[in-house]
Amino acid sequence: MLKFFELEGRFPNVLEEVPPAAVENVAELVKEPANAFGKYTLVGRTAEYHRKQIREALGFRPSTVADEKALAEWLAVEVCPVELVEDRQREALLVECRARKIAPPGRTQVEKVLVAARGKWEKTFCARTIGRLGEAGTARLLPLVAEDNRVPPCWPRSSATRARSAWTPC
Repeated sequence: MLKFFELEGRFPNVLEEVPPAAVENVAELVKEPANAFGKYTLVGRTAEYHRKQIREALGFRPSTVADEKALAEWLAVEVCPVELVEDRQREALLVECRARKIAPPGRTQVEKVLVAARGKWEKTFCARTIGRLGEAGTARLLPLVAEDNRVPPCWPRSSATRARSAWTPC
């Protein structure tokens, strides 16, 4: 787990994530058979104790709720505006955790941080866009994105409707 954390910046979720060559190398160093690693469990008090020892040895600390909020804010400001691919956002989050010497949050918490960051970015983007449109542009756009999805009376439902009706542009 130590070498995996050093290289990946996180702990493995399943034993199969650890490359067999790494298992063999470490097994040789500690003079244990490589197949003994298959008996190791990643959950429970022993694994938690080992993760704590590894974090302390490498100068990392567990993530907190405050860290997750700060990371979501950082993602919303620095990453989301320039990177739309979710996997790359996740990778940027893990790199930033490593830079801040924070052990990354668990898988579900990472997803929550990503969702919060994307939500914050989307709200910022929409507010900025509406601000740039001005009153006239906003007045024309809001009926198109209305929550009840009703088509305004001046907007055609299709080209056939437009040809048969007394449609007038907004």
